[in-house]
Amino acid sequence: MEIQQLRHLLAAVEHGNLLKAADKNFISQSGLSRSIKSLEQRLGVPLLVRGAKGVEPTEYGLSVMRRARVILNEVQRSIEEVKAIQGARIGEVTFGITQNYTAYLVPQLLRHLRRERPQLRVTVIADGFVELIDKVRVEAVDFAFGLIGPIHRSDDIEIEPLREHRSRVIAGRGHPLAAGAEASVQQLAEAEWAMLSSGSVQRGFQTFFETRGLAIPAQPVKTNSISLLRQAVRDMDLLTILPQDVVQPDIDTGHVTPIRCETPVEHTRIGLFFRRGGALTPQARYVIDRFRAVIGQGDTDPGSSLL
Repeated sequence: MEIQQLRHLLAAVEHGNLLKAADKNFISQSGLSRSIKSLEQRLGVPLLVRGAKGVEPTEYGLSVMRRARVILNEVQRSIEEVKAIQGARIGEVTFGITQNYTAYLVPQLLRHLRRERPQLRVTVIADGFVELIDKVRVEAVDFAFGLIGPIHRSDDIEIEPLREHRSRVIAGRGHPLAAGAEASVQQLAEAEWAMLSSGSVQRGFQTFFETRGLAIPAQPVKTNSISLLRQAVRDMDLLTILPQDVVQPDIDTGHVTPIRCETPVEHTRIGLFFRRGGALTPQARYVIDRFRAVIGQGDTDPGSSLL
């Protein structure tokens, strides 16, 4: 039993005439007749009664037609679903993010993905850069995004930088170094800090002071959460280092202030990490393109028209 035979049977009954049914299906009348006859031979029963006024279904024909409609509806749904998958409108994506993006940019991006692709299912795994590289390597995630750390040359990992972040030393408005005068490196070394726990950030922070012959400052707070760092400098006499665009809202409201000084770990890069040669689904490619559109345009608000 073939799908086309079922279509021909339904068309013949719908039009009550083999010639009209053949025209609608872009087939000759003899071809349509052979198709239905072949189906009857396969089933071993007559499906149509042919008379002077046209054709009508037999009892067997009515039974086959009921099933045919269900089958053809399912075929159409399958076609539509495949097209939806190809267009990244439905399906699943699993991607990783470095932990500092759990409360910045990615939540906004997810809201807009939900709005634009409501049937797209997204799983997000937050972890450190090194851990995400391992997950990309074994294809536990489709791709990863976030703060790029140092990596030894790898033939199976591809890193696509999207933007360089310029960071600033930030303090609460009551901090002693927030008075306005430029702070010396010695003063920075004597201050207490709240810092990202990322290995690459920590190494850069330590190297900054060690190369200047200074002790590494105390860090009463270490965290992988940017939102916690923002709150820590507002509530405590601690310094932190954050990208300018991340903390700009707090600067604008006067809750924190940038310190005039030489900035440790001033430049960091963010980007995408892939398994080289790995196959990406249309859904993964769609989400990757959203990241590229937002970050590549220097826009940290995914509410832009690019989404």
